[in-house]
Amino acid sequence: MLLSINWLKDFVKLSKNIRPEDLRDKLTMHTVEVEGIINQSQRYDQVVVGKVLTVDKHPNADRLRVTRVDIKTDKLVIVCGAPNVAAGQLVPVALIGAKLPNGLEIKESEIRGVKSQGMICAEDELGLGTNHEGIMVLDKAKLGQSLASYLNMTDIILEIDNKSLSNRSDLWGQYGLAREVATLFDLKLRPYEEFLDKDYETAANDRLSLKVEDQKLCPRYQAIRIDNIKIGESPAWLKERLLAVGLKPISNVVDLTNYVMWELGQPLHAFDARVVKQLVIRRAKRGESLKTLDEVEHALNENMLLITDGKQALAVAGVMGGLASGISPDTTSLVLESANFEAVSIRKTAAALGLRTEASMRFEKGLDPNLTDLAWRRFFTLLKQLCPEAQLAGPVQEVADFRLDLGPIKFSHDWLTSRLGFRLEKKKINHILEKLGFQVEISHNEFSVMVPTWRAAKDVATAEDILEEIARIYGYDNIAAISPVQKLAAPLVLEENVLERQVQDIWALENHFSEVYNYSFVNENQLKKLDLDWSNNLHLVNPISTEHTLLRHNLLVGLLNNVRTNQFNQDNLALFEIGQIFRNASGRINKAEGEELLPYQEKSLGLVLADNQTELLSRLKTGLNIFSRRLFGQDFDFWPLETAPAWADKDLAAKINLGNKEVGLIAQLSPDYAADFGLKKACVFAEIDWPVLLEIFVTNPVRQYEEPARYPALVRDLAFVVETKLLYNDLRNEIKSFSGLIKSVELFDVYSGTKLDSQHKSLAFHISFQDPTRTLIAKEVDDLQAELVKHLENKFGAQLRNF
Repeated sequence: MLLSINWLKDFVKLSKNIRPEDLRDKLTMHTVEVEGIINQSQRYDQVVVGKVLTVDKHPNADRLRVTRVDIKTDKLVIVCGAPNVAAGQLVPVALIGAKLPNGLEIKESEIRGVKSQGMICAEDELGLGTNHEGIMVLDKAKLGQSLASYLNMTDIILEIDNKSLSNRSDLWGQYGLAREVATLFDLKLRPYEEFLDKDYETAANDRLSLKVEDQKLCPRYQAIRIDNIKIGESPAWLKERLLAVGLKPISNVVDLTNYVMWELGQPLHAFDARVVKQLVIRRAKRGESLKTLDEVEHALNENMLLITDGKQALAVAGVMGGLASGISPDTTSLVLESANFEAVSIRKTAAALGLRTEASMRFEKGLDPNLTDLAWRRFFTLLKQLCPEAQLAGPVQEVADFRLDLGPIKFSHDWLTSRLGFRLEKKKINHILEKLGFQVEISHNEFSVMVPTWRAAKDVATAEDILEEIARIYGYDNIAAISPVQKLAAPLVLEENVLERQVQDIWALENHFSEVYNYSFVNENQLKKLDLDWSNNLHLVNPISTEHTLLRHNLLVGLLNNVRTNQFNQDNLALFEIGQIFRNASGRINKAEGEELLPYQEKSLGLVLADNQTELLSRLKTGLNIFSRRLFGQDFDFWPLETAPAWADKDLAAKINLGNKEVGLIAQLSPDYAADFGLKKACVFAEIDWPVLLEIFVTNPVRQYEEPARYPALVRDLAFVVETKLLYNDLRNEIKSFSGLIKSVELFDVYSGTKLDSQHKSLAFHISFQDPTRTLIAKEVDDLQAELVKHLENKFGAQLRNF
């Protein structure tokens, strides 16, 4: 889209201090993107007025002439092929280095043995028309004068990016852009009615027959016949305006339709009245075609809207007219079309035909149907200046069925303020909207806004649209950049995630176990090898393989598979997994709701230690205690299992307790079951009930900082010989509870060798004695130790080890 500043001045009085750069900057920041500024005089740089002095026949070509041309500063030899070149003519001469509007760059050349120092130009080569029958002969020109000066090309053009106009159909004309400029610079805009004649003389009541078959695709159609016209060349002012926006002048009538389209944004089309007796607007029929003004035959489809005479197609609606009904030099009467077409239909038709015209680009944006009346009136007003005898043959014929939602759109001043981020005065808001053509009523804190028709078609429909208009005209760069105030809250802490991270850190970083991730599937054969009951395992309806037919009930099988796979690559395997296990609650009843429970899943922590060394169970128990101390500040308790799993060594299995809660089990795999499963190493396995672990973790008091003891502890190492059946925990707990001065009891040795019979064992402890208020002396510790030994002897038959 091109905006002519000279054209703009018809509607807005620009002061001298408003430069083209100011227009560019204001429009870019507030309305549309201006891509560049074009000085029209540069269009014909290096093209000057010359006088043909002589014309001689070319020595080597019958149709060429060798001319000598005076350009005031020099006399040039130019080879010319135009039949109308003659001595004494004033002609446009393109000098060496000139670039013509058609893209031709003039270079010194040799034509059939004669050097040519430029080119004498035809009308079409200069973009001034379509005539190429001969060179352009100038009238009343000054020798050496630039062609731009001769043509009075003093305009400055703003080149506007079309993409920025996509939602603004009102800006596809010079008057719409003038409205924006008047608003941005707070200037007075001349009402468009001032440019229209108010009274029209009409001849005999010659009514043109008009029928619109599809009013959805054609909401408004106006047509009027105009007689007594004379087709001819357009006056200089009209040519200048069209050339400024990149159009070639054709003839006065055609040029006027283009002029109105570029001024108002409403396309017009003129038919030769000799071939138009009636107008029927309908969809194309199957197999129908039309040769358009570009002399190309186009196949039409049934979705395209046509302008017809009732039988034959005259034009593709909104895109291009037909060649047969176009204006010709001998046309004396015309039928003028001023219509509104449905935007999507025009877009699809133009794309299907490969015809993207100036008219179709405007229609596909969604034009205001009210423009049609202004457009034909503006056309006839200007036509009367060119053809004073022109006369309306009858009243304008119209078919209209459209409705625009003009509002009112209501919003409060407070609502506007909350979204702008600052409080803009009501008076300023009112001024901005009225300059843009909105009608505003203000009642206390409430605004009621009526939308102008040229913005209601596909643009402004909500209060947010009004807000955007106010903000852009006020200027986004005038709105202070204030960072939004937002209170930051700590993210939600999921205790289970915290626990899982700590469990991973303890086992991987402190106990040096490797974490694994296994499939949640097992099969019957694997469970049978471990003598596990698989009847309660959930069966998969569509298993991925025969190896994965059941959902796992514990983590044992997966971890043993890991050992079997890696046992030949590593001497020592220490693995852990945090994974989902699946419980079948079928048959169990929810006591609270009296309903049968559904199958469910929960997490579990599995651990496996495998190597060829002894004391595997003790080593894993040590790791578990490190784990327990880090999480809860105390050791686990290990108690005998009432019923050990079938796969476990009955003498090396225990349940794991913390306080009075059972949290899991630990057991060494029986050698027979290990061999059956394909294991070559001794394996010990532990599984922790994750929900119980999580409950303890969440409810466990937060560990508080304890000040280091001010007074030293006395540590005594005592080894007791007791019966083999006595549990370590029973003896340890009895020692710890014997006196408040005993702060810690730690087992460091278990002996059951040749110096003891099979019914006894030796348990050796580090026992720490400490008083927080004073330093203990050896004698009182000796006395307390003696009392402890006597107490244990009485209760358990324990004897101090003497070897």
